[in-house]
Formats: sequence, C-alpha cells, structure tokens
Amino acid sequence: MLKRIKRHQVRVGMFITDIEDPLRDEAAPMRSFLLKDEGAAAKVRASNIISLVIDTRRGVDVGTGRPLPEAQENRSSLSDLSRAFTQTEIKEALQTIEQTRPLLDTLFSNVRLGGAARFEPADRAVEQIAKSMESNPAALIGITRLKTKDEYTFLHSLAVSALMVHFGRFLKFDEQAVRILGISGLLHDVGKMLMPDAILSKKGALTDEEMAEVRTHPVRGYELLSRQSDMPQIVLDVCLHHHERIDGKGYPFGLSDKQISTQARIAAICDVYDAMTSARSYKRAWTPAETLRMMLKSEGHFDRHLLAQFNASLRASFSPIPPNERRSGARAIQ
Repeated sequence: MLKRIKRHQVRVGMFITDIEDPLRDEAAPMRSFLLKDEGAAAKVRASNIISLVIDTRRGVDVGTGRPLPEAQENRSSLSDLSRAFTQTEIKEALQTIEQTRPLLDTLFSNVRLGGAARFEPADRAVEQIAKSMESNPAALIGITRLKTKDEYTFLHSLAVSALMVHFGRFLKFDEQAVRILGISGLLHDVGKMLMPDAILSKKGALTDEEMAEVRTHPVRGYELLSRQSDMPQIVLDVCLHHHERIDGKGYPFGLSDKQISTQARIAAICDVYDAMTSARSYKRAWTPAETLRMMLKSEGHFDRHLLAQFNASLRASFSPIPPNERRSGARAIQ
C-alpha cells in the first residue's frame, strides 16, 4: 500500500517511491529505492524534503504508534513550509486568508440560512486573493493545503480561486477576466452548502443514492447563483459545468469537447488539483508531482492542452529555490 509520510517518520527498511522536495526537478523521473542504512535515513530527515511516499508492501511501515492529532500534524507541516518560504511570505499568506475569512463566512452563512449567494462579498474576497497572488503565489497555495476538517470548504474555495487567478494570468487573460475566473473558483462548489454534512464528511464510500445527491450540487449551485441579477454568466457556467469531462463522461449533462467552455475546463483542472493535494478524512494528500502525473494519465477527463499549460504555470512561477538561496522575487513550489 502506498502511504504519504513526513520526513521525520523515515526509518531504515522503508521503500521510497516518491518524494516532495522543493529542490527537485519534478519533471525528472523518480527512481524507487530501499532505504538501507541509518545514515541515509538521517540524511533524509535533515533534508529539505517535505514528504515522501512509501510502499508498505515492499518495505517497513511507520509502525503502529498513534497518529498525530490533526492540529499537531498541521503545525508540523507549517514548520516544513518554513523551509521553503520566508517568515514574511508565510505571514503575508496567512494574512490574506484571515482577510478573506469573514467575507466567505458571510457568503456561506447566507447560503445556508437564506439560500442566497451575493456577488459583492465574493468580489471583495477575490480582490484580496488576486493581490496576494501577484506577490506571493506559492506560499498562499502551500498554506491552503493545510486544511483541517472544519476549514476544508473555506480553504478549498479559496485555493481553487487562487489557482484560477494564477492560471488566468499565465494565459494572459486581462485583469477583469482574471477577476471573474477568481470569483468562479470561489463559488464553484456553492451548491454543496445545501447538502447534508453527513454526506460531505462521510469517511467511507458513498452509497449510490448518496453519490447521486452529491452530483446534484452543480445544478443546485447554478440555481442559487442565478437568482442574483449581478452574477456574471461565466460564474454561472463554471458552477454548472466544472464536473463535465472532455470525453462526455462527466456530470450533470455529459457535455463533451467544445460544448465545455474554456473557463469550466480551467475550473475542472484547478478543482481536482487542489482536492488531490489536500488531506481529507478518507484519504491522504497527494504531492503536487503525484497529482499532476495522475491528471496527465487521466485520459478524457481534462483538456490536454490546458493541463500542460497549467503544469507550466506552476513550474514557471513557483521556482524550487529555498529562502536562504533565493534572489528577490523568486518563489518555491509546495
């Protein structure tokens, strides 16, 4: 079984299949290896590596000790981030999150209590996100991956918005179009606010009936957002179509290829990327490298050209240079 672990959990006898290292060229193939001696294990623990993937069928596991509580594990992860970012960058990213929190709390509370999603708080939140992504993109994306159960919806919405803003700028969209992309990302899953928490937080596999209900969230979100006269059409389109697939096997309508807008295709990529790189109650978080490999191998799901561009956008802007070696303006990928 493949398992993602922190570098401090490494011990002799583990079979390593992948690493997440800010200094590693993720485009280069990763060669699996067995950790044979304590010297090699100590070197890994003292390195810049953020996490590793081990195969417990081919080597030893981390043992049967109690897992770290979620909050403690996130503190450990934040410590790992400090190796890739300066304290100023981390502080600025956390500040952006705290500035957007009351806006999104208001937005989501209005949805749950009154079935209404106003454009204005979403627009103001994206203004904060877009500003942060100009100067500090990798740190913001890195920190949003440290999602607790209670904050998953909030941080997933923020992260998808940030990724769409970043990708839109990479694609040379004008700033108004970028702003609309950011709002689309922020509101893409708003239909889930109307669904039972028991389904959204369920640890085991969903029943057919539960899965069918989950798949109503794009339509529910679209109906909710369309009640607002000032809601841009692109935001409505992304909300309704971000789970469609190029091969026509998506939902809710089974659209394919040119029937799906560029904005909805972008949202599909950013949504899956953030979901896969985030830990949930029912799965470990994949590394960015694992996630992109999986997405590239997923035939028919994503727009192949846009996915290649998305990969390039991450590599172009999130350079793998640690803080103590970084020139002004560079950023480290998380």
